[in-house]
Amino acid sequence: MSRPLSLLLRFTAITLVGACVFALIASLLIPEMTNISGAGSYNEGAEIALPDLLQGSVITDMNGKPSGSLVGSENRVIIPLSQVSTQMQQAVLAVEDSDFYLHHGVSAKSVLRAVRANSAAGSVSQGGSTITQQLVKLSLVGNEQSMKRKVKEASLALQLEQQFCKDRPRRDCKDEILERYLNTVYLGRGAYGVEAAAQMYFGKSAAELDWGDAAVLTSLIRNPTGYDPIRFPEVATRRRHVVLGRIAEVGAITDQEAALLEETPLPSEIVKSSSSATAQDLTYFERKVRDELLRAEWLAPTEALRRERIFNGGLVITSTLDPRAQLLAEAASASNPIKKANPETVAAVAVVEPSSGAVRAVVGQTDLPGQGLVEIATPQVGRSPGSSFKAFTLLAALEAGYSIRDSILAAPAPQKLYKGWGIKDSSWPSGCKGGTVELAKATSSSNNCAFARLQAAVGGAKVVDVARRLGLNTLTDESADYPSLTLGGTTVRPLEMAAAYAAIANDGVYNPAHFVTKVTDQTGAVLFEYVPATEQAISVDVARQATVALQGVVTGGTYKGGSLPNRQPAAGKTGTNEAAGGENTDVWFVGFTPQISTAVWIGNPAGQTEMKGGRVQGGTVAGKVWHTFMAPYLQGKTVQQFATPGRIKTSRKVIPDPWTKTMSAAEKSGATSTTKTTIAGSSTSRPPGSSTPAATTAPTTAAPAPDPEPIPTPEPVPEPAP
Repeated sequence: MSRPLSLLLRFTAITLVGACVFALIASLLIPEMTNISGAGSYNEGAEIALPDLLQGSVITDMNGKPSGSLVGSENRVIIPLSQVSTQMQQAVLAVEDSDFYLHHGVSAKSVLRAVRANSAAGSVSQGGSTITQQLVKLSLVGNEQSMKRKVKEASLALQLEQQFCKDRPRRDCKDEILERYLNTVYLGRGAYGVEAAAQMYFGKSAAELDWGDAAVLTSLIRNPTGYDPIRFPEVATRRRHVVLGRIAEVGAITDQEAALLEETPLPSEIVKSSSSATAQDLTYFERKVRDELLRAEWLAPTEALRRERIFNGGLVITSTLDPRAQLLAEAASASNPIKKANPETVAAVAVVEPSSGAVRAVVGQTDLPGQGLVEIATPQVGRSPGSSFKAFTLLAALEAGYSIRDSILAAPAPQKLYKGWGIKDSSWPSGCKGGTVELAKATSSSNNCAFARLQAAVGGAKVVDVARRLGLNTLTDESADYPSLTLGGTTVRPLEMAAAYAAIANDGVYNPAHFVTKVTDQTGAVLFEYVPATEQAISVDVARQATVALQGVVTGGTYKGGSLPNRQPAAGKTGTNEAAGGENTDVWFVGFTPQISTAVWIGNPAGQTEMKGGRVQGGTVAGKVWHTFMAPYLQGKTVQQFATPGRIKTSRKVIPDPWTKTMSAAEKSGATSTTKTTIAGSSTSRPPGSSTPAATTAPTTAAPAPDPEPIPTPEPVPEPAP
């Protein structure tokens, strides 16, 4: 008779004696006895396959440090035995299986000891099942209260140990079983395994657990709900007393140490809760990582399979998060200078790395009374960008062959055009003094009349096309028909604006804003790694000329107070939306350096409401928040200069006035065919006719215009954060 089979028979006999001691009702016991022989069959050559453990995915920041999690049905973090403290290991062994390293899967000695201890205590204070048996119960046979299940459990435990220990040092295979058990066992409140439980109850890793922590977690093995230290502290205290007594009994600690440990407080609240697929307490970054992966077809062909892998597949997800930048962004958002006068306003801050599109930080949601979390960085409808949209009109003009040194008339539109546009103002656009103005100066001074004409000269369709190439997904074909498009007569999203301006800083190469850099599976195999784009969304020289013009906004334009420390060059554009009543509702500053692009929007997420407090404009309000983030963020970083564009035309040609020249409807919309021209070595296209730069020159008269745009936009609806 083999040793494992002998142990099984001996275990079965002792189990029956124990059952008698506990006075099992004979009428229930006798039917079970008829099944014992079948349940206890031992197949020495059988291979047991333990099921894969479900494990949530870990999110790390850009530096590889844990920053979040996506947990499904089981909150588990699988770790090797070497990352479980010695105190935790010894506590579990003392209470659950003190002979673990001596037996072969079942222990008659443990059963007899449990019978004596439980009889003396008058309750179940110790169990007779070995850790190997418990692992089999948790993984294979379940916890049905029957003799048949108990004997089958013992049989499988013997087979499992023989399988694990074949041709291996016994200590190694026993360690493997203990490791699997400590990663499997349920410890209450959705936590499976000692790592998840250690983080949840104590806010520390399993490697940091001391004797007091270990006693609490070991107490939970027998009854995770009934011994919950937070819900039932008195019961948990009594159970801990029993556990500490057993640990002292095996000599791991002294009686005096056990008494001192009983005086330590129990956990009174959850330190770190799990985050599930439907949890509402996900951080904004966790939710964005989740959403990005749910759309990732490289992960799995269907959303259902992707969801399973994300929440139960144990992925390691390297996010784009820069924790230092996130703290600075949150501090900048909280510095909202009009919050006191306008308590309903919030500041969205979106930070994107130009070279990759990585979202390094974002303040993207707020909590509205009665509505819960509301999305503000990527709202479904978007918000009016005000003059910050002028950058895309400038880019379209440069692509059409114009130069930032070319000029355009800066006077209100002829009144005969108002009727067709549906505009009732007697002088539109507002704040214009006439004369001509260079495109560079029109950009820095945010000249409304110059840019409204420029849009008409280039064609609204060309402006929309550029904006779409740079990731502005809220624009429609109809947007091209609005004469106020360039003044903010559309809606955009802060995160997309940050990425669009980042493409200008990146010499015209656009990378979509994204939150995931790399994904590996449980084996460490790389499933995905983001590769930055290389295709030009706009030409290099167009991007560089636009940067020169946008630098003027910071050095002497509508945000001349935006200069950064250490003479770090910066470029950007202010934006202000004016409501029908004359007050401003949305203020922006989107700006960048060679290293980083940041968009700031301030407004009421519940709708367009007029903001009080004096001169509420992009440069005076949103620009300050931008500077509050950018100055400390760049502190200590190497100062980088913008690349120099090719030779910019010095002749100041006047762009024909599209409002005083006869134009076809196709030319006005920009839907004409194009001809090629070359600007500083870069191939661009320009529409013929009225959109072609004229050969005449004229003196330039600067015609600065106030930043607010008097064109109201549709009121957005706040979007709940999913």
